[in-house]
Amino acid sequence: MSGCDRSFLPGDGGPTPRTVLVVEDDASTLETLSLFLQDEGYRVLQATSGVAALSLMRQVRPALILSDAIMPGMDGFALCELVRAEPRWSQIPFIFLSGISQRTDVRHGMGLGADDYLAKPVEPEELLSAIRVRLARADEAQVALTNATSDLRDAIIRTLSHEFRTPLSLVLGYTDLIESTIRETADQELHQFLQGLRSGVEHLMGLLEGFLLLSQLQTGALAAERRREPPQSSLADLIVSQVLEGFDQRALQQNIRLSLLQGAPGSFVATDGWTLAEIVGRLVDNAFKFSKPGGGCVVVATRLSASFWVFEVADEGIGITEQELTWIFEAFRQVDRAKMEQQGTGLGLAIVRGLAELSGGSVAVDSEPGRGSTFSVRLPLAAQEEPVNDVGAGSLGERAYGHTVSRKRIERVHQTGERNRRDESWRRDDSTDCTCG
Repeated sequence: MSGCDRSFLPGDGGPTPRTVLVVEDDASTLETLSLFLQDEGYRVLQATSGVAALSLMRQVRPALILSDAIMPGMDGFALCELVRAEPRWSQIPFIFLSGISQRTDVRHGMGLGADDYLAKPVEPEELLSAIRVRLARADEAQVALTNATSDLRDAIIRTLSHEFRTPLSLVLGYTDLIESTIRETADQELHQFLQGLRSGVEHLMGLLEGFLLLSQLQTGALAAERRREPPQSSLADLIVSQVLEGFDQRALQQNIRLSLLQGAPGSFVATDGWTLAEIVGRLVDNAFKFSKPGGGCVVVATRLSASFWVFEVADEGIGITEQELTWIFEAFRQVDRAKMEQQGTGLGLAIVRGLAELSGGSVAVDSEPGRGSTFSVRLPLAAQEEPVNDVGAGSLGERAYGHTVSRKRIERVHQTGERNRRDESWRRDDSTDCTCG
């Protein structure tokens, strides 16, 4: 038998089994323990030495370790010491099951950080009881740690919300006052300084609002708030049009041709206008951020699919690799950070996923490195009797993105009924013209 290549799996059905790593150099004892634990519903991993156990743990993190004390090479005592010294394993329950049970041996094992020390031969119920108790205590400790971490995060967020938002609002207010006072002056350099000041403050305000929103999503605070409110709906394509107005000036600056294909006019989605605007705005913002330096096309499209309204944003940006796709919707994760210094904090897509799921929908991405990405959001259509919620373009643009301008750079193609999926050949064409349809 190899040192760490065996595992026993209980039958299908029921909850996911907990994994127990059994470390035992005696083949007969190892097999007996493994079969017994498997019958009790545990997933069992086997190792015949401390070295083999460490090698296996680098691949699979067990819920509990059951180890002999005396083994050739690295014994159980050395294994326990190394496990406790490794931060990622330090909280795994560790139980000794050994033929040596002198008081000094027990004290030595417990002193190294073991959670229990059982003597061979052990009664089956005693072994099961020890395992259940240690797993239960580990679960309780994890819940307590999670709650403490959540409480600390909430306290930090509340502090940041007050201590940062208040002075930033004051700076922004005084900037407005100064701008209105010197509006007629010809000092262009002073105007530029004030514009830079405003841009920096608005950026910090956006970061703060993003942190607060993500915290509300992750802690469930926003979900609890929604449960206390009556269901709302919003006119989806109208919200999209309003949000895109805020990207007009930015499209000019980045030489991006922004196109809108509306395939679901008059459709209502089962979420409020603010939530939908956040989803749309953050996805379009993401497309702009990851467009290539020379500009290109960003296509926004809507359509109906069964009982869902579908919103899509396609860009001609840097694209996303297969490995990056596995974590692209996680918070604080960013694509190619070293080369894309304008990205921000990596909160946008995590917020989009959280808001989409909170609204009963989902988000997905299809991407090709070097060619661009298409993000799509599916939201359930609303019942007609739900109250309609709208978002004004001006207030949204000023609050979230700092842009409130005209529609002159936005192409719109209105279509009725179900729209066939667009031909995306424009993304593979070297031409700078966007042919959408």
